[in-house]
Amino acid sequence: MFIADFHNDVLTSGKFTTLPNFYFENEIVTAIFKGDRDLFTSLSLVKNAKYIAFEDVGYTDFNYEKITSLSPVYVGLCWNGENQFGYGCDYSFGLKSRGVELVRRLSKDKIAVDTAHISKRGFIDIIDNAEKVVNSHTCLNGVFKHKRNLDDWQIKLLVEKGGLVGITCCGYFMTNVKHCKIDDFIENILYFYERYGADNLCLGTDFYGTDFLPQGLDENYQGFNLVAQKLIIKGMKNKDVEKVLYKNLSEFLSKR
Repeated sequence: MFIADFHNDVLTSGKFTTLPNFYFENEIVTAIFKGDRDLFTSLSLVKNAKYIAFEDVGYTDFNYEKITSLSPVYVGLCWNGENQFGYGCDYSFGLKSRGVELVRRLSKDKIAVDTAHISKRGFIDIIDNAEKVVNSHTCLNGVFKHKRNLDDWQIKLLVEKGGLVGITCCGYFMTNVKHCKIDDFIENILYFYERYGADNLCLGTDFYGTDFLPQGLDENYQGFNLVAQKLIIKGMKNKDVEKVLYKNLSEFLSKR
C-alpha cells in the first residue's frame, strides 16, 4: 500500500546514513529534528531527500535564506521548550516578536507553518498571522489528554484555515501506560473524521522520532494495510481511507 507521511525523522534519527527503500516506495516528508545540532550540521544530514520540513528552527546559527532554499513543506518555530521565536507546549506564552515576524515572512514565501509543538497561545498567534497552517504530527485531546494533542477548538481553526492535520503513531499521545494498540491510533482518526470529515486529515507518523508505537505498526509502513481494513470495518468509506492514508497529503505536496 502506498502511504503519504507528513512527518518522518528517518534521517535525523541517527539510524541511517542513506535513505532506505521504504522512503522511495512512499511519499514521505523528511522532518529535520534540531536537537543539539546547529543548522549547518542539520542541513548536512538531508542530502537527496525529496520533501524537507523543519521541526524546530531555533538554531543559534539560524539563517532564513538557507532554510527556505530547501523549499520546506512546513516550518515549526520551536520544539516543546523556549527559543528566540517563542514557546512550545511546556509553556503558556505566545510567540515572541521575532516569531511573529518569521511567521509573516514564511507566509509571504508561501511556506506552511507547523503548529505541532507550539504552546496554545502560540497556536493562536500562528493562526492570526500565517496564510498556511498545518499540524504535522499530533493526536487529539478528545480521545486522550496530552500536552502535545489538539483541542477541538484548535482542530476547528485548522480546518477553517484549510490546514492538514497529521495523526501520529506516537504511543505517548494515546495512552498513559506503556502499551498501545492499533485501535488506539484508529480511534484518533475516527474522532476527527466523524466531526470534521476526511479532507483535512492525513498521517504524520513520527516514525524514527519516537520509541513507543502501537503494537502492530512498524516503521516500514506495512502495518497500514491493517489500519485501512479496520477503518473500513469501523464505517469509513473507501475513498476517505484513501484520502487519509495518502491522497490528501499527496495533493498538498503536488500543489506547493
